[in-house]
Amino acid sequence: MSDRDEGVVMIVEDDDELRFILSANLRTAGYDVLEAKTGPSAIDLARSQPPDLIIMDVGLPGLDGIAATRVLKGDARTERIPIIILTGRTGTSNIVRGLDAGAQEYLPKPFDTAELMARVRTVHRMASVQRDLDRLNTKLEAEVDLKTRRLQRLYEFMRDLHVADSRTRILDLLISCVEETTSAKRISLFLVDRDRKHLVCERAVGMDPLRVEPMPLTEVGGVTGQVFRSGSTLAATTCDRAGGIGSAYKTNAFVSTPLIRTSLETREGILGVLNVTHKEGDDYFADEEVECIRSVTNAAAIALESVIRNERFQQSVRVLLQTVGHLAEYRDEETTLHIERVARMARILGEELHRNSEYAPLITTDFLDILVQAAPMHDIGKVGIPDEILTKPGKLTDEEFQIMKTHTDIGRRVLSQALDPSVRVPLLDMCIDIAYGHHERFNGRGYPRRIAGGDIPLAARIVALVDAYDAITSRRRYKEAKSHADAVEIIREESGQHFDPVLVAAFLRCEEEFSELRQRLEDTPATLAAGPA
Repeated sequence: MSDRDEGVVMIVEDDDELRFILSANLRTAGYDVLEAKTGPSAIDLARSQPPDLIIMDVGLPGLDGIAATRVLKGDARTERIPIIILTGRTGTSNIVRGLDAGAQEYLPKPFDTAELMARVRTVHRMASVQRDLDRLNTKLEAEVDLKTRRLQRLYEFMRDLHVADSRTRILDLLISCVEETTSAKRISLFLVDRDRKHLVCERAVGMDPLRVEPMPLTEVGGVTGQVFRSGSTLAATTCDRAGGIGSAYKTNAFVSTPLIRTSLETREGILGVLNVTHKEGDDYFADEEVECIRSVTNAAAIALESVIRNERFQQSVRVLLQTVGHLAEYRDEETTLHIERVARMARILGEELHRNSEYAPLITTDFLDILVQAAPMHDIGKVGIPDEILTKPGKLTDEEFQIMKTHTDIGRRVLSQALDPSVRVPLLDMCIDIAYGHHERFNGRGYPRRIAGGDIPLAARIVALVDAYDAITSRRRYKEAKSHADAVEIIREESGQHFDPVLVAAFLRCEEEFSELRQRLEDTPATLAAGPA
């Protein structure tokens, strides 16, 4: 290469003297020179060592310059190399043939060397400008593509976050979005534990979160501690090539391995800290990446706060319902362990349905958990039944029985008053379904609405069966307890009448578990004397 390094020009000329003269002038002007004597050798050389410009003689032996130009312009590897054609042929048709072949300039022989060098500089300059434009366009297209994909990913994140209903799902979405939009190779998310004593690594990329020791809040130092206590976002960049700090992170910037640390801040306080570092290619994080991380972290923090509030609300509802569920027991000391047995039997039957029945897709883990919590509420409406009917030692009259039947509607109305139309509470919804529907019959002859089959909520159908089993096998003031075998036979006979056949089939597969539970939680004189717990 020359000191001036103007570029590389390839001369394709079979005349040794002319090729020598052109080469000498080009080298004097600061160009590096490649030489070829024939069309095929020129094509091979251009493919292996692409020059910035080609000076092509037309009158080459074998494959002439026009044909060689067509080959070069038809090859993606060489099509953008500008070509100046030299020829001793005259006439407009020859010029047109050369330009049609793809040449940028056409210079007839004999030519003035100064004119040729001027044309070389002009063509080379135009080609350089075009290459710069191509590189700029490629860069802009890449940036537009990157930003488009990033916006698309942010849209997907916000869409998925909107329907995320668990802490686990929110954290997974946050880490995935940060990883995909920044190409960071190391990410860690620390959240405050329930006791608000430690920062615990909940999620990580490029490291094992289980190997990260919890950090006591009183001892969290460094950048993480600063971010956690201030709720700020701190970003660091390495020194740029000029020896100074890059333009990014003008606020809170400092020299370090490129990293971003930001807080998950809500109205109730700071939930934790997100660390992002080791970007792919060891490049610094651009300002827009910092803003992207800040935006998704803010959104995730708000979603987490909503889930936390909802969990607290759900827990309050559970505690309240557990308390209310015992009210009916306080008025009927013969049913001390009844609601506990019904809850546990509902789980046994639900799990069997999940293992092997057409209802398996409906019996999710959440459904089972809520069913066990809601089942004890099935007779909550009995708090509205007069004592002389509820505790009557003998059989009820028809009039008394009609009053007793109203406990289903009383339960529905009492529980419905706790509903907030703006906040759906699945637990409360199921409590209402069970309280209102557990005396419906599969054949439509139950009460209070006389609905049938699938119109009866599944949870109510499950509780109807386990409640009946427990009632059959329990002693009451007005009857003696029947055996487990008797209860099994009664339920079998009522398949398709009182009970859903699918539930009866599942019950028959797990009836031994019912019997074992019954024996473990059987009411005894001691528990009855002690009254409701």
